[in-house]
Amino acid sequence: MKALVSIILLLLLTLGCGPDKAVVMETKFDAALRQKISSIGEEAPPEMLAVMGKCVMTIDAQMRQSLIDAGADVKMMQGDIFTANVSSENVFNVAALEFVTQLQLSKESKLLQK
Repeated sequence: MKALVSIILLLLLTLGCGPDKAVVMETKFDAALRQKISSIGEEAPPEMLAVMGKCVMTIDAQMRQSLIDAGADVKMMQGDIFTANVSSENVFNVAALEFVTQLQLSKESKLLQK
């Protein structure tokens, strides 16, 4: 019986524990990204966001795959920095990765504006 209870608790903890959105927003999002996420709201359809992230060390193939698995469309990696397109609902999954220390909303280049 104890084994069954332990298995159920383990499953609940594994499946039920997503990233704490409030903590992730405060600790890993810059002000512009927090504001953008707040303006989208939870009931609205997801929007694609261009983000730049910083990691604890140089990004390797396994870390890149973890970013992709979390929902990031990785565009560029340079050392410990990456850029990616991420939906507003998956941005929390990306930020919740242990090796991601910071996410910020990418700014549109004035050279690309017409």
